[in-house]
Formats: sequence, C-alpha cells, structure tokens
Amino acid sequence: MKLIPLKQWICDACGETILNAEDGWLEWYLDRNTSYEAGFRIVHASRLSCRYDERQLEQQNRSPLDLPFSTLIWPDGLGALLYLMEHTNFADHKEFVDIIRRLHVPYYEEARQYWQQAERDKLFDGSEYTMKALLNIINRYGEK
Repeated sequence: MKLIPLKQWICDACGETILNAEDGWLEWYLDRNTSYEAGFRIVHASRLSCRYDERQLEQQNRSPLDLPFSTLIWPDGLGALLYLMEHTNFADHKEFVDIIRRLHVPYYEEARQYWQQAERDKLFDGSEYTMKALLNIINRYGEK
C-alpha cells in the first residue's frame, strides 16, 4: 500500500490508511496490576470501532491512555515522545520505539508492510532504518 511518508499511516485496528494527521490517534493502556504501559497502537481518531473498548480494558484492570497526532508529529512531537520515553514505565520499550519510527522516520511506515518478505530474502535484518534501505524495500516489494 502506497503511503505519503510522515503524512499517512496504517491503522493497527482496521488495516486501512489513515489519510492525514488530523485523523490519527495514538492509544495505549496502563496495566494497573503491573503499573506498566503497553499496547501502543496507531488508529483512526474518528472511528470508535478502531479505538480500544474502554469497558473491555476496565474488565482487564487496564486504563486507556491516548494522544492525538497533533501532539506527536513534527519536531515538537518528537520531543513529546522522547519525554514519554524518559518518564514512562514500559512493558516493552521496543514497542514504543517502533511508534517513534512510524511517526518520525520517512518511509518506515510503508516499508514495515514488507518486513517478512525482505527478511526472508535477506534484504532486511532489522538493523538498518536509513531512507536508502527503506526505499530499497519499498521499491522491491511495494506496489508498482
């Protein structure tokens, strides 16, 4: 799926394209049993069907947390994400690093659709996220 870098994303709930930053939302939850934050997802802000179900989270002793993309993108957004990284008790910090890459590394969001194919063909091993490497993956496996 072709995306405009740093302007469009893939919804983790429905798999459809989030067409602009105004319709993007970052959500996650606090596990009240462990005090860890986890479940980071990029979703459509305007589609309730894409968002976490608060009642279901409550039954799992979890509290929903979220932020609109307007506070997470552009240079100020990177600063906000790094602040969260510094002051948050993550269940898995790699999950949050992936969110930062998705929001701030050009071509990452599109290239990640092809990781498995690129890994299988030994074109990608998860160690290089340069624009050159990401564009190489997109050009090889993406829609022509």
